[in-house]
Amino acid sequence: MRNLKIDRLRGELERAREKAAEWQARARDLEKQVTERENLEILRQVRAVAASPEELRGLLAALRAAKKPSAEMGQKEGEDQ
Repeated sequence: MRNLKIDRLRGELERAREKAAEWQARARDLEKQVTERENLEILRQVRAVAASPEELRGLLAALRAAKKPSAEMGQKEGEDQ
């Protein structure tokens, strides 16, 4: 009698592990789809700008430069406390 319960629990455990593996695979697939869609949206937006690669590099460099001072200021403010 006891062996039947153990066997049944082992069977349930195996099915649960299989389901977990299926859900993990599904989650990876969905993550991949989200990334692909985000990348496509980024490409659409970049192409809509109609700028040369050099102009885009300059724009990105300007954005990075604009972010640096505010990030440094945030660190300094945290140090004062």
